[in-house]
Amino acid sequence: MSPEALVVVGDRFEEFLANRGTVPVSVLLDRLRAGELPESLALAIGQGLTDNQLAELRDLMSGAAAGIPHRAERALTHKHRAENVLVGPVRRLAEDRFTADLVLDERVEVLADHLTGQHIPAITILEAARQLWTVVTEQYLIAGTERTRFVIGSVNSSFHSFVFPMPATLRYELLGHSTTPVGAIYRCRVGVHHGDEPAAAVVEAEYRVIPEKLSAKQEAMAARRAIAAQVAALSEAAEAEAGAAAEPERAAVPA
Repeated sequence: MSPEALVVVGDRFEEFLANRGTVPVSVLLDRLRAGELPESLALAIGQGLTDNQLAELRDLMSGAAAGIPHRAERALTHKHRAENVLVGPVRRLAEDRFTADLVLDERVEVLADHLTGQHIPAITILEAARQLWTVVTEQYLIAGTERTRFVIGSVNSSFHSFVFPMPATLRYELLGHSTTPVGAIYRCRVGVHHGDEPAAAVVEAEYRVIPEKLSAKQEAMAARRAIAAQVAALSEAAEAEAGAAAEPERAAVPA
């Protein structure tokens, strides 16, 4: 008898779960708790599982716990809430190449109000790519303890096939790096892959890493200029409106 093989995904991926060979995580956990699954179960951890669900799977499947993913350290992704972390710990493959698992919680902010069809939306993939280049840069490319901010200069994305809520990896390639008086600039390419398949999505980006104090100062100055320009435009429009309203009154006065 061949071993049972299943892809487990979050309960929210209802349309994807209509496919044979998939199982909602809630059903899988119920069957594991009841001891209804064979020891030979072959399980692929797909997308949508929460940290608590992943932890319970590790407890219930101690023999296969090594294949159950973790999430990257929240602070490295520049996120405040753990469920919004989309990538696993980064592994270095070469001097300029890195990889991490896609580890999607179904409650993530970029999925909460947009889930149509069976695939993972593009906006979610873009945020996962941003998190990957942030973790890679924080962990491997910059030194020191000074707090930094990331400023995106450009992002170009292409989508070649669907990214489904199955196991997936993100691969980062550093394309270029330069240092300027106001921070370092990095260019990278991030591909999203199911196994050894060609990239389903590719994101290329250029971003600058700036000391937080300098970035805050630059942002504050830009905000003041923007407000001043808006107030000046409002004042000019109000003066023009007042002048236009006064014209009929002047025209009605006899010469």
